[in-house]
Amino acid sequence: MSSDSDIDMEPKGLVNDDGNYILQHDDIANLLKYVWSGVLLPVTEDAYTQRLQLSDDTAGKLSDVIKPLVAAYAVAQTNCQVFKDKTYPGIVDLSSDVYNYAQNAGGTVEDSYYVNIISWIKQLSQSTDKDEQEDLHGAIDAVIDQQLEAIQALQDRADAAVGELAKFEDQSEKDQDALTTRSNAVKDKATAEVGNLDDLNAKLKEYRDELTDDLKEYEHDKLVEETSAAYCWIGLFGLIAAAAVASVYGDKAAKMAKRIDEVRQLIRDWEAKVRDETRLISDLGAISTDVGNVLTLIKPAIAVIQKMIGVWTAIANDLKNLKDTVNKDFKIANEIVARMEATKLVDKWNDLAESVDKYRQAAFVSDVSTATLDDLSAQLHEQATR
Repeated sequence: MSSDSDIDMEPKGLVNDDGNYILQHDDIANLLKYVWSGVLLPVTEDAYTQRLQLSDDTAGKLSDVIKPLVAAYAVAQTNCQVFKDKTYPGIVDLSSDVYNYAQNAGGTVEDSYYVNIISWIKQLSQSTDKDEQEDLHGAIDAVIDQQLEAIQALQDRADAAVGELAKFEDQSEKDQDALTTRSNAVKDKATAEVGNLDDLNAKLKEYRDELTDDLKEYEHDKLVEETSAAYCWIGLFGLIAAAAVASVYGDKAAKMAKRIDEVRQLIRDWEAKVRDETRLISDLGAISTDVGNVLTLIKPAIAVIQKMIGVWTAIANDLKNLKDTVNKDFKIANEIVARMEATKLVDKWNDLAESVDKYRQAAFVSDVSTATLDDLSAQLHEQATR
C-alpha cells in the first residue's frame, strides 16, 4: 500500500510515455494483426487449391497430405476467429469501464468525484461541529468505497481477459504443433516430387523478416497516432500492415520496392522450374511465420494487461490509504490533499478519458484486403517518386 507521501490521486501509468492509453500497445496491436492470418486460413481442399492456384495434377498427388493440413487449418481458424470476434473485443471493452471511471474522476472541478473528496477533507479539517463531521466522514467513505468497487470490477474483468488469453495461448500451442507436423508432411511430399526446396524457403523467410523489421517503426508511428490499423494479405508472402506501407516514401520506398521485386523474381525463377511446389512452399512459409507470431505475442499481450491491473491496484491503494488516514487523523489527511491541485488533477483524468476514447475508436480492423506481390511492388515504386 502507498505511504502518505505517495498519495497523489492521479491516473499514474494508465497513460504511457506517448500520451496514449496503456492498452494502445504494440504487442496487443501486433497480436490482432497476426491473428488475422489465422482468420484467413483456407479450411477446405478446394479453398486451398484455389488460393494457391494449384493444378489438378498437383492437387491430386498431394491430396493425402493437403487434407490433414486444411483440417488443422480449420481448427486454428476457428480459434483465431473466436479471438477476433470475442476475446479481443472483450479487451477493448475494458476501456469503456476505464472511460467511465476517468469521466467521474475528471469532468470539471465542480463535479469531479475526486475533487469532491478533496473538498470534503478540507471541510472536515476546519469543522468543529460533530454532526457535520459525521456527515463529511460518511460522504468521504461512501464515494471512496464506490470508486474502489468500480476499480475491483474493472480488475475482475481484466483478470477474465487474461484468462481468455491464457486459454488462447494453450489452443495456439496445440495449433502450432499440428500445423508444423502437417506442413512438414506437405513439404516432404513436395520435395519428394521435385527435389529440395529449402533454399527457396530460407530466402523467402529472409525477405519477410527484413520487411517486417523495416515496417516496425512505421507501424509504431501509426499506433501512436491512434490510427485504425489496416492489413493486407500478400499472396505467397504473408500479412503486412497496409497503413504502414502507405506511409513509406522516397528512398525508403525505393529500397522496399527493390526487395519486393527480388522476391517476385525469386518466385518467378522457381516457378519456371516447379510452379505448384514453389507456391506451396511460399504459402506454407508465410503462414508458419504469421501464425507462429500469434503464439509469440500472447504472453507480451498478457503482460500489458497485467501491468494495467497493477496500475489500478496503485490507484486503489491511494484511495484506501487516504480513507484510512481520514478515519485515523483527518488533519494529516488534509495535509495530503493540500498538496493536490484540483484543476491539474481533473485535467490528468480528462487526458486519460480522451486517450481511452481515441483508443476505442482506433482499436478495430474492419477487414483485411488481399493483394499480389505485383500490386505491392507497383505501390512502392509509385511512392518512391514522392
